[in-house]
Amino acid sequence: GAELNPSVLKKSGKGAPFLVRKPPSRTRMLALWWDLFGHRVDPGELLSRLSVEVRGMAHGDGHLLFGRDRILYDCQILQGNEAVGHLTLDLYRERERIVRFLPFPTRPGHRVVYIEGISLTRQSTGYASALFRRYERLFHDLGFHLFRLKASLSVGKYYWAKEGFDCSDRKQFQEMRDRLWDLVWRLDLPVAEQEVRRLVHMADVAAFRPDIQIPVWRDREGYYTLERDDAHPEEVLFPLGKAFLLGSSPWDGHKVIYTDTPRRTALVWSEKYLSHGTPAGHPEGQKRLTALREAIRREGLLASLIVTEPYLPGMEAVHAIHDPAYLESFREAVARGDRYFATRDCAIGAGSYEAALLAAGGVMAGIDAVFSGRSDNAFCAVRPPGHHAGRAAAMGFCFVNNVAVGAAYARSAYGIARVCILDWDAHHGNGTQNLFEEDPDTLFVSIHEHPSFCYPGTGRRMDRGKGAGAGATLNVPLLPRAGNREMIDAFEREVVPAIEAFRPDLILLSAGFDAHRDDPIADLECTEEAYVHMTRRVLALADKCCSGRVVSVLEGGYRVDSFVASALAHIRTLQGREDMPCSSAGG
Repeated sequence: GAELNPSVLKKSGKGAPFLVRKPPSRTRMLALWWDLFGHRVDPGELLSRLSVEVRGMAHGDGHLLFGRDRILYDCQILQGNEAVGHLTLDLYRERERIVRFLPFPTRPGHRVVYIEGISLTRQSTGYASALFRRYERLFHDLGFHLFRLKASLSVGKYYWAKEGFDCSDRKQFQEMRDRLWDLVWRLDLPVAEQEVRRLVHMADVAAFRPDIQIPVWRDREGYYTLERDDAHPEEVLFPLGKAFLLGSSPWDGHKVIYTDTPRRTALVWSEKYLSHGTPAGHPEGQKRLTALREAIRREGLLASLIVTEPYLPGMEAVHAIHDPAYLESFREAVARGDRYFATRDCAIGAGSYEAALLAAGGVMAGIDAVFSGRSDNAFCAVRPPGHHAGRAAAMGFCFVNNVAVGAAYARSAYGIARVCILDWDAHHGNGTQNLFEEDPDTLFVSIHEHPSFCYPGTGRRMDRGKGAGAGATLNVPLLPRAGNREMIDAFEREVVPAIEAFRPDLILLSAGFDAHRDDPIADLECTEEAYVHMTRRVLALADKCCSGRVVSVLEGGYRVDSFVASALAHIRTLQGREDMPCSSAGG
């Protein structure tokens, strides 16, 4: 089932032969196969699984080509008996950390599957995206860590060219970029945010010289190329920016599909969360997320996380939780340029409305990652936070209740019934409690500083839910100065039994890290040790109740160093790591 084609000769990045004319020895081929696949699959079975029919297209003349350090799958794409394209697949293991400018993380030992080339004579068939999704599942099961797709944004190029995109119109550019994101998410393409951000450069080029036009060539279906050929006979003049769009080199897409940590953890993150502007000195500032992002990179965690982009939710998902009139008044306040919305602690800026919706969409993306099997759990590094927001009320830095939108979305999208929301922020999640206190299928558990001493002054033991939801709310208030021992004892004594008895289908965490002893706006004395313990116990509970499904959503934490240390400890624990260094004294 495996052979070497001696007529194929490739070059590696260092100029040495990639595939050699002299076939490698049988021993060498077996060693290479074992290194990549072990006993998971044999060559004949792999060829059969690679060549399965997709969208009415099959593979012909497929070969597995053994090179010096990798295996190549090369085939024709057939529709019936007609050859309509070509596919080249590159399978290898990353051998060394290479200093290079790549938009994705790699590290020694990672197995990589790389669609080096896929070409079709017919566009808009949906074949490439369907093949990608099938191969993603296949290579995840085979233990590969990273999926790369060289032409990941060609769909965007054709999309914009066919729509007649003119880069000199900045507003239209923004609209088209947003529409491309919708396309990318709907097709689940492996496109990183920084790749789409590169398109801004095209707008800048066009704005610099809007007078320059470049000849391009059009085919009968409306697709364009920079070079004339028989298929593209019609000359058209394009603005400089639009021609740049067609002429830029293929972009490298990537997607982490497997990690070698005990648990696969998705990290939901977007630069757009930084567009929620707050005044200097405001506790909930951009520095929280930028510092966490840099720490994740500095600690080498990025390569082991499944980085996931959020998306703007459909308004029906947000309206399931929030009053449409309230959301509209929020949007209007931002559009007017107001400095605050509803209360003085809810500072807003030009990007606040979109960032708040995107924070809820980040939780939805984390839920998608978990329920689709791309990850075992997720940490959503979102802002602004949400657990104080009510159906028609903003307060405590919160505008949209992110975990509440996530709970409603999980039910509507994945058909689950019972959701546990565990809130360990130092401040009681009054908005979340109010939204679900009459719902018997949502267990809301909050462990927080006693309301007599801490904002927002709610969350007493006597509050146990209302009506049909009586008994589905549990508040565990802690007195000021309570530390790790008091937090962990209360967690074990009250929180764990409540979740075990409820047996949820999904656990959502409102993960605030302001119970840390160094945090400036609470009076608890915990360290990272408490967060590590609670995270481990939640994972164990989820394993017993709901197939390990945990989605953690960032809430508070306002001293940057203690927040970052606590969040890192939490993320490492979500990954199942046992090496849990704590940077705070006594942690």
